Amino acid sequence: MRRKTDHALAELIRHKGESLLGLGAGRRRANLRFIPVNDPKARRVFDEALDEIHYAGSCQRVGRCMRLAITDGREWVGGAVLGSTFPNIAPRDAAFGLTKFIQDTQRRGLVSPFAAENRLYWNSLQKIVNHARTFIFPAFQGEGLGIEAHSLLLREGRLIWQERYDCDVHGFDTLCTHPGSRLFAENGWSLVGRTKGYTRDPETVLSSRRAFAHEWRGIKENAGLAKLEGSARWWIWVIVFRQF
Repeated sequence: MRRKTDHALAELIRHKGESLLGLGAGRRRANLRFIPVNDPKARRVFDEALDEIHYAGSCQRVGRCMRLAITDGREWVGGAVLGSTFPNIAPRDAAFGLTKFIQDTQRRGLVSPFAAENRLYWNSLQKIVNHARTFIFPAFQGEGLGIEAHSLLLREGRLIWQERYDCDVHGFDTLCTHPGSRLFAENGWSLVGRTKGYTRDPETVLSSRRAFAHEWRGIKENAGLAKLEGSARWWIWVIVFRQF
């Protein structure tokens, strides 16, 4: 799914972001690298780029969220967003070995498999990172940078996440609009199934939010969760480093 992009506006946003990220004109086709986007002004420009280029726009994620600028030499060429993943995605849970944590709920005194009190499930879920967005500026599209950046994500992105949140990463998941994405297929991800659509049951949604209670304030919208709540169906891709 593509978005009609104003290339001139995208370039203005890119150059504004380069200034805030301490980048500028320089040699291209150096090794790609990630720069965490932490400064509030730089985050706003990063989100402007997402709104202009990515079909789903920017996102204010539930729970943890990390914006990564993709750089090539001293040029800002794109970005990626990582965040906390979603509960109750059966094919993903099976692939990572999480299913055992949502069984025998009555014996364990849980009102729901996904209640906030089910810390075995929720603590394990925190070790799976959701790939939420990747974009490449129009000026650099067609050079294979997206696939290259996804390869780097599995190494450098994983290390940056582990350092920031002080937790092991057992793998990544993503919800994709189609089953044939080269970004994932060419980097060793597995297509494990399709979502059935997120529940509209307010009690279930509440239990999910309670698990991230200290991180929910100030969240305006979660684009992925909103679409799941609207019963959209997505293709589920995962890459598993270690099962639970």
